[in-house]
Parts: sequence; C-alpha cells; structure tokens
Amino acid sequence: MLETVSNARTMQLNRLIAALLAVLVLAAAAPAGARQSAYGSAPLVRLDSNRPAVLVTINEQGPFLFVVDTATTNTVLSPMLRDRLRAPQLPGPPVEVVSAAGSVRSHYYRVAEISVAGVTVEGGRAVVIAVPEETGVMGILGAEYLSNFKVDLDMRARRMTLYPDRAPLQPEGFMRVQGTLTEHGIIVVPARVDNTRVSAAFDSGGRHTIANTWLAAAANKLVGGRARNQDTWVRDAADMRYTGVTEGFARISVGPANWYDAEVLISDIRVFDKIGHGTKPVIFIGMDLMSNRRVIIDYAGASLWLSRYD
Repeated sequence: MLETVSNARTMQLNRLIAALLAVLVLAAAAPAGARQSAYGSAPLVRLDSNRPAVLVTINEQGPFLFVVDTATTNTVLSPMLRDRLRAPQLPGPPVEVVSAAGSVRSHYYRVAEISVAGVTVEGGRAVVIAVPEETGVMGILGAEYLSNFKVDLDMRARRMTLYPDRAPLQPEGFMRVQGTLTEHGIIVVPARVDNTRVSAAFDSGGRHTIANTWLAAAANKLVGGRARNQDTWVRDAADMRYTGVTEGFARISVGPANWYDAEVLISDIRVFDKIGHGTKPVIFIGMDLMSNRRVIIDYAGASLWLSRYD
C-alpha cells in the first residue's frame, strides 16, 4: 500500500512537471510581448465615393468623421478642424505630405492624442490640407497613425479592427502577400495585370484604381504613345484633381485576390515617383475594386492579407 501511494504521487509529480515544461515551451515559442486579441473595433462609414471613414476623437473632442486612407502619409486635419481644436503649429519648415495624387506641403500641428475604436495614440501631430468635399468629413487618418497597428478593414461588414502591430494573426482563408514598406508608409506588393508583373498598393482613400503609362505600355494598351479610350478625371483624398484616360484589363491579381474586366485610370500621378516607381509598372488599387472586400494591413510585416473571394 505504501509503495502504491508513493508510485501514484510520483506519477502525479511527473505529470505536473511535464505540464509545466509544456507551458514553458509554449511561452518560449511565442514572440515576446505578442498579443492576439484586438485593441478595439469601430464601425466604418461608407461615403458616397465608397471611401471608408471612421469616427475619431482628438484631444478629447469630437467625434469627427475621418477618411481612412492607406495611401496618405500623415494624419490630416481640415483647416476648419484645426481652428476648432486650436491646434498649435509646431516649429520647423513645412513638410511634404504624400497622397495618391502626389504631394503637398504643410506645417505640423500638435495634437495631444488621437483616439479611434477606443485606442489612443498620444503625443501625435497632424498636417492641415483640404479634405474631400463629402458631408461631415473633417480629416484623413493616414499611415502615421495606422502604422502603429495591424489594421483589419472589412468593407463588407463595415468594420475596422486594430490589433497590436506584432499580433500573430492567421485569418482563415487569407493569404499573406509580402511586400515592402516605403519611407512614406505605403506598402507595395507584387501583382499581375493581364499577365504582366507589376507593383501594387492598396489605396483606401482613392475612388478609382490608377495605373501609370509604364504599366499600360507593358500590357500593350498604348497606341501611338497614348492609352486608348475616353479622357476622365478624379479627385484624391486630399481633394486634388488629376486627369487621365481609362482602359479595360481582363484580369488584375494581387496574391489570391482577382478582379476581372476592370476599368483602370491611366495617369502618371506624382506619387508613383515618390515611392520609387515612376518608371516601373505600378497600380494603386482603389475602392472601386475593394469596396466589398476585407484586407488586413500589416505595417510591421510590410504585407497585405487577402482572400480569394469578396
């Protein structure tokens, strides 16, 4: 009997040691400081232009409606909102603000804190330029804020969720598309347009998908040095107007995501130069193609997560 009790206790002790070792192994395998749960989530507002917008609180004032723009570098305030917040101008010369249409210059203005979906970033700053002429829009939420997180934009469900930038997300049915992060905070990934290898970026602040003439030439869409079809124009998230010509493509692919018979604006907008692709085939995927999709933007990993289906 004594021998049986001793053996039982030994077995229990061995199981306890094994369990503790398993916990230690799992802890060692997990990235330091990794957290998978979301910081917060907020509903998206779909504007008439299909751009996503979200309610933002600045310096404990608001909320204010901001466009979520993955192709604009900075947080942008409208002149009216700057005056309402009485945001002080920071010392120093004007800085370059890069958006899908190119760049403009503005001074930085101090904002003590910016809060979205219950997540606050302190010690922030913003620039002041014109914003889209859409009802209620007071600013733009750009990469300077968004890059603090892993951003889940679900346009179909109309929801934005913010995760820690190193959160080990592995969404079912999604594939990671590895790219590079430019100095302006834009993620550029490999893509294909009509079997032509190109570079692509997701522009949630753009109404239309835009490609440069280098892409049009590589896809044999130029005739006499000019793309075919009708002239058109669009405005970007900073309300800047630019012109081009539209062209149809049979297929656009970014990782597992595909779009068929897509119309694309062909224009050599200045941002292509700014991200180092002025003389390379490049396309910015706008909300005309992304309005019903979900994308996870991984700034820390310089990648996009996409699925095969809308």
